[in-house]
Amino acid sequence: MFDLPVITKTQKNIYTRFRKFLLKKGYLMLQYSIYVKLFPNRDAATRHIRVIKASVPQEGQVRIMMLTEKQYANMEVIIGGRSKQEKIITVDPLIIL
Repeated sequence: MFDLPVITKTQKNIYTRFRKFLLKKGYLMLQYSIYVKLFPNRDAATRHIRVIKASVPQEGQVRIMMLTEKQYANMEVIIGGRSKQEKIITVDPLIIL
């Protein structure tokens, strides 16, 4: 989850670069400024956090939350339903990108 300032042109460029970085690393947008990525285990996720920390912009806030696949699948969507990406992720545990 991230909240980056986008007032100046420079800040907008930093936001765009960070967002593109996440997409390039295989993240999917769950909701505006909330991106998700599946990892095979906790160790792989923990190692990847170092990659994120090395690329975090200096301004704004970036937060990381680890959930199990079961916790993620039990998320309750109150309005709007699950996105196309979520339906793909939660239907089949094997995802081929």
